Amino acid sequence: MSDYQFIASTGVIIPDTSTLREQVENEFRDAFGQEIDLSPETPQGVLVTMEVENRDAIVRNNAELANQINPDIAGGIFLDAIWALLGGQRLPATPSFLANVEFAGVPQTLIPKGSLATTAAGDAFETTRVLIIGNEGITQGDMRSVETGAVGCGAGELVRVASSVLGWEKVSNPTGAVPGRVAESDIRTRRRRRNTLAKNTVSIGSAITSALYDIEGVASLSYRENYTDADQMIDGVTLVKHSIYVCVDGGLREDIAAALLRTKTVGAAYNGSETVEVTEPYSGQVYIVKFDRPKEINLLCRVTVRKSAYDAQTLIPNAVEKWVTGETNLDEGLAVGRDVSPFEIAAAVNAAEPRLFVLKVELSTDGLSWSTAVIPVQINAVARLRRNAVQVVIV
Repeated sequence: MSDYQFIASTGVIIPDTSTLREQVENEFRDAFGQEIDLSPETPQGVLVTMEVENRDAIVRNNAELANQINPDIAGGIFLDAIWALLGGQRLPATPSFLANVEFAGVPQTLIPKGSLATTAAGDAFETTRVLIIGNEGITQGDMRSVETGAVGCGAGELVRVASSVLGWEKVSNPTGAVPGRVAESDIRTRRRRRNTLAKNTVSIGSAITSALYDIEGVASLSYRENYTDADQMIDGVTLVKHSIYVCVDGGLREDIAAALLRTKTVGAAYNGSETVEVTEPYSGQVYIVKFDRPKEINLLCRVTVRKSAYDAQTLIPNAVEKWVTGETNLDEGLAVGRDVSPFEIAAAVNAAEPRLFVLKVELSTDGLSWSTAVIPVQINAVARLRRNAVQVVIV
């Protein structure tokens, strides 16, 4: 293989296997005579096949190595190195986040940062900042799981105060946890790099979304702008004049507010039900920053497949879970403002295991009414589809 002809000015070429075999066979005939029998079942034919496989492996290895300079294809330490040149890095494992947790007890009770509450299953969550119970005997704040990864906590499942804080009596979570994740995969790292390309700029929409996506725990978001002189309803949400609107799934509210203050156009207003006071570090002025958290739409999924020798009861929930969390090359999974399509779920199942014959995918919000239609999701909402909500029907 001294004459390596697979690197051109346009890149690295991966030739067809038939082209490589023809090349090897010609070399054998030049060495041993034109009459040599190179049928695959002959000893010399086996040697030809082995040489073709070796060359094919070398060519593909060289092509994969050459493509590591492309951040949209690179993986592992190559991707880390390329992104480091631009000041980025792969995220480590993250905890699950609970937003707007309600803390009840004696008024003026101080709940220290890191105070614990647990679910009935024993999963522990800690407060992210110091909280003070108000005069009404209640306050709200965010919590994150002590353990990293997808620590589950559905709405109302945070039931027990686990820290000895005198005066803190009850805790409850009106919404489910935004699941954390293990160390960021290559797929998610490449996607986040693309989502944060404008993080060193300000004022424009891509700068705002880039700053938000760069916050630990932010899974997805939606962004809209009203640049007119009058209040407007845009995609079902009312925006005041000259303002921006963001709905962010995950991340600490303080980090989100600071990013919005830093990147939005000076003088533009905010929209949303979440209100955070942020002190501008240079002037000391206090700003009221607003944004939204998405309303959750909990879904059930029923996948009907034809009977086969494959373990559909395990393969299908695995495939749907990976699609939901964006751990496939197909798309980013469930996100704020993204409709849920049964056809995309079927495609994710077939991508994971092409030999499964998917007959039908149905979705439901109540477990009673099932449909193959797309579930619409507004820009201030996000769909949730958990692994244990996936049913497999084999016919």
